[in-house]
Amino acid sequence: MRLVPAILCGGAGSRLWPVSRELHPKPFIRLADGQSLLQKAFLRAVALPDVAGILTVTNRELFFKTRDEYAEVDTSHATSYVLEPFGRGTAAAVACAALQVAHAHG
Repeated sequence: MRLVPAILCGGAGSRLWPVSRELHPKPFIRLADGQSLLQKAFLRAVALPDVAGILTVTNRELFFKTRDEYAEVDTSHATSYVLEPFGRGTAAAVACAALQVAHAHG
């Protein structure tokens, strides 16, 4: 069985304000080594054994920023996206990811 790690990238950015904001949420915060939390999650996901591809759940406003963050660290792994039309919390994002994986991989 192949793995499809799901990365959730979004949120209102209110909990870590002022470092995290609506258009610069938590996943994009850079740590001391220069990598963002999102990049670190992506690198951990691609390092897992037998990965079929990475699925990222994000929104339209963050899609290009998310794609650019991944491109800075890796361009060789298959990555697909689910774009939420509006945020409904973590449970809804996980459900979207599960439905997408079930549809794509059976």
